[in-house]
Amino acid sequence: MSCRRRGGRSDRGFTLIEVLVVISVLGTIMSALALAFVAIVRTTPGTETRIDDARSTRGLATWLSHDTTSAPPYLPEQAAGGIDLSPGANDCGVAVGDNIVHLTWLEDGFSTKTYVANYRYVVDGDQARVVRYTCAGNGAVFSAPSSINLTSGLAASTPPVITPNYVGTEVVSVDLLLTAASGSTVLIETGSRNPVEFYP
Repeated sequence: MSCRRRGGRSDRGFTLIEVLVVISVLGTIMSALALAFVAIVRTTPGTETRIDDARSTRGLATWLSHDTTSAPPYLPEQAAGGIDLSPGANDCGVAVGDNIVHLTWLEDGFSTKTYVANYRYVVDGDQARVVRYTCAGNGAVFSAPSSINLTSGLAASTPPVITPNYVGTEVVSVDLLLTAASGSTVLIETGSRNPVEFYP
């Protein structure tokens, strides 16, 4: 008894050419939809402002978290440094802007080096920005500072509000409230996670 195969061409599936045509048509449709979505989002003023504000503070949140991971709680009597919020803190010798957060920590390699990350609030006309200055050195001699702009478009009339969080007398974390030129505010929270705190 012979078996007869039911159906015709439709049982054999798609050919390679049919699959490629479908993929290219779907790709074209998805690209058009993505472009339309981006255009709609970017032309909505409120959304555009929020996107710009979020993009503006992303660098600050990234670098501040990294630096506070390195810095131990601030102990003025120890050379290990830490988180320092005093207005005059400026080991890198930068004459621009006002100190927001000054972080120092020691790292051992071929020799022990002190690393500094100094966050400063710099006003340019009717807008302001936060700039991260870094330098390193042995003892009191530090290298020339390098800088990176971490934010833009901040309100020049409203400096960042710094809220230190303490354990005893030590500053262990810092919260920064930034006000954008648009009037919206962003809270950036960070804290020291130096291994010394967990492994004495």
